[in-house]
Amino acid sequence: MKHSFLLGLLLHTSLSWGRTLNSRSIINNANNQTFDYIVVGCGAAGLTVSARLSEDEDVSVLCLEAGELDQGEDQIQFPYYIGLQPPNFYVWGMHSVPQNQLNGEGRYVPVGRGVGGGTLINGLIWNRGNQDGYNAWNELGNDGWGWDDLLPYFKKSETYTPKIYNTSTLIEPHLQNSSVHGDSGPMHVSYPEYYWPQSDNYFEALLELDIPLSAEPNEGLEAGGYFVPLNIHPDEQIRWDARKGYYDPNANRTNFNVQVNSQVTKILFEDNEAEELRAHAVQYSAGRGEPVQTVFARQEVILAAGGLFSPKLLELSGIGQASILEPLGIEVLRNLPGVGNNLQDHPMIQISYYYTNSSYRTILDFRRDPEYNEQCREEFLESRTGPWTAKPSGAVAFPSLRQVTDAGDANSRLARARSAPDYLPSNYANETTLQNGYLAQLVSTINDLNQSYTPIFENLNDNAGGLHLALMRPLSRGTTHITSDDPFRVPAIDPRWLSHPFDFDTLILGLQLNQRILHTAPIQVLQPSYPDLDEDATEDQMAELIRNHVGTQFHYSGTAAMLPLSLGGVVSDELIVYGTQNLRVVDTSILPIVPGAHTQAVAFGVAEKAADIIKGQRVHPDTETDDADDDDDSEGGDDSGSMRLSIPAMTQTLVLTGMLGLWMLSSTIF
Repeated sequence: MKHSFLLGLLLHTSLSWGRTLNSRSIINNANNQTFDYIVVGCGAAGLTVSARLSEDEDVSVLCLEAGELDQGEDQIQFPYYIGLQPPNFYVWGMHSVPQNQLNGEGRYVPVGRGVGGGTLINGLIWNRGNQDGYNAWNELGNDGWGWDDLLPYFKKSETYTPKIYNTSTLIEPHLQNSSVHGDSGPMHVSYPEYYWPQSDNYFEALLELDIPLSAEPNEGLEAGGYFVPLNIHPDEQIRWDARKGYYDPNANRTNFNVQVNSQVTKILFEDNEAEELRAHAVQYSAGRGEPVQTVFARQEVILAAGGLFSPKLLELSGIGQASILEPLGIEVLRNLPGVGNNLQDHPMIQISYYYTNSSYRTILDFRRDPEYNEQCREEFLESRTGPWTAKPSGAVAFPSLRQVTDAGDANSRLARARSAPDYLPSNYANETTLQNGYLAQLVSTINDLNQSYTPIFENLNDNAGGLHLALMRPLSRGTTHITSDDPFRVPAIDPRWLSHPFDFDTLILGLQLNQRILHTAPIQVLQPSYPDLDEDATEDQMAELIRNHVGTQFHYSGTAAMLPLSLGGVVSDELIVYGTQNLRVVDTSILPIVPGAHTQAVAFGVAEKAADIIKGQRVHPDTETDDADDDDDSEGGDDSGSMRLSIPAMTQTLVLTGMLGLWMLSSTIF
């Protein structure tokens, strides 16, 4: 039943939904305090682990976040803004190093910054990919990390509400598989109240090309087209981010503590000469030039800073590839070549074929027809219905290689893909473990791509003529490494998108699929245009477009991979950093191979499993030695567990003075 939202107009203000700093208990910062667990990063993984660990009232948890608390801005809450405004509120705005394999230019590589992390600013897509992608993790030496092992945790994270679109006859909602969905998890997953009518045209076009449709994409058994689930509340029709799901409902717990504006700069160990390092503290600061402070951990330090920042922190703390650390004057405590290597992402190209049939409304009309936009806004605020509930990309496709080309061509492409080592990063040259790890990943990925249900790329339809493409199972590998011992310096991020020729050729195949989609009868009705690429573009023209425009889909993974040491691993299948007793990584940097899906739902599922692993290995007070207690006291750490939210004194509350002007983007990101 729909909410009436009598205060709808008030909810349009930029400080909405009651998410203000005044709604939290604010006390002094955590300097010199001691907690059982210190979690670094309050994004999807960090808040999940923190919330689950704090379910035990005898355990104290501190989650440190470099960014702010959001203020419930409309631009974050309302799906309408996805594709209309850049997510600039809570972002680390970084750039990659020049991509010489493309056009020699760097690319924008933003990362979420705030309590909720990337879930504050992403494109809401909630999918998992195919089962074999996870079974590959298990086969690479990670016992207990296959699809069947992870499915309970995917379900645990979500409350799934299905949706039936009465005007669509192409996908039958009753075929959804309730057994693969959760019904009582912290994250709401559902669908917009409105869907763009031209979604039917898109699905009909896929069927004309023998690309199947699926009513249940998240059971991991089908590739093709579908209405994509989103992390939105089914009634309120707003973004349901990690803060809403895991922090806000638990903010009254006296043992669940969040401290913002606190960038962790280093992990401290009790004895740098120990055979197995024991992390007992972290240093953090509000920013360059601000005091460096220290907080202590009785049990564990848990990294959840993401695929670019978790490896950075390991390297700053002396754990990483010796050839990277030694020239910077950083003492090498553990030589782990995998740290910062094996970087994977889903390279994406945004391309539009704007529809010119004016009888079909699109997101472009929000900008060019203010009266229509205002009508849609009022409908949304009054009843939570209408186009403002719908992000542009509701109908999408994740086709397999064998669905977009014939068997002979598919076999030929996969055979050529095996020539892998020629395209690896230069710092793999003298690292046998990294080479072996990549070869194992390569064999696994090629075998997976040979299946009819493994998505090879995403066709991201924005219902206005955008058919954006993202490669789902890349063979290219990149790196991210520090270039200084300065913790506030951005790392050298080198994704090396499309450095493997298979990846480049696959995106060309995707553009060729676009041409075929555009020439189907259902899409011809929409009257596509060709501003970015000629209707009869050659492969050379496509290649030029790719070199100039491919970039990130913001799914940075693999840089602290869960693999055996012999394969370049950084963490064990219990997520403990090799050579340490109690330092774990729980975010997407541990993924040995990035799944063929957006990584949001993956991050929550992995973190849910991580929390159970950590709970199962907790050292209870009655088993600790007196020496351990003495160690805590000797470092000057005061016991703590009473904080709810701590903010350093220098913090300035973010207040928006007005709505940002609309800026049209041609894509729906993340």
